[in-house]
Amino acid sequence: MTVNTVSEVQTTPREPERERRFFTVKATRVVWLLLCIYETLLALRFVLNLKGAKPTSPFAAVLYVFTGFMRLRMFRF
Repeated sequence: MTVNTVSEVQTTPREPERERRFFTVKATRVVWLLLCIYETLLALRFVLNLKGAKPTSPFAAVLYVFTGFMRLRMFRF
């Protein structure tokens, strides 16, 4: 009976760009997550505006603070 044994271990070469790709994927996921959260807050702000929520209520005030910094100010001179 013959016994099969491995006499050497072969390793693959290390990928030099793997860490950079890993960081890029993680950073992209974080950016998408933040954009999705912000878009959800904008949609909630739109719904509150449609329903006529008072801007002085605590929930609406906090929501307006978080979403207010990206408003377009196109026609202000």
